[in-house]
Amino acid sequence: MTQPPDDDSDLINFLCQHRPEVPPASPDLEQQILQQVKVCPLPPLRHYSRLKLVLPALAAGLVAAIVGYRAFIPVQPSPAELATLQNFIESNWQDTVSNEHLESDVWHFTDLDTE
Repeated sequence: MTQPPDDDSDLINFLCQHRPEVPPASPDLEQQILQQVKVCPLPPLRHYSRLKLVLPALAAGLVAAIVGYRAFIPVQPSPAELATLQNFIESNWQDTVSNEHLESDVWHFTDLDTE
């Protein structure tokens, strides 16, 4: 701990000489304090404060789970979209297995003759 500077020694001596005496403690001070503690009512305990926090959190979690679950369910295509998709697949399959690919532009540039 640091010592006070020397220039305050006069002030320190003055305060030490003129300090008041400590009053004596009353013999029943402890009993007075305990009586005050007994008289003072305790605030009621709030057990429902946690419940106030838990219920909204559970409700928010439930809503988030329902919304999240619904977001991952794929939307069923309409009958018109299914018909368009089926026609597309059939036409592509027809083009793949038919012999019309020999007349395409790609085959004009290749030499198929093995002579």
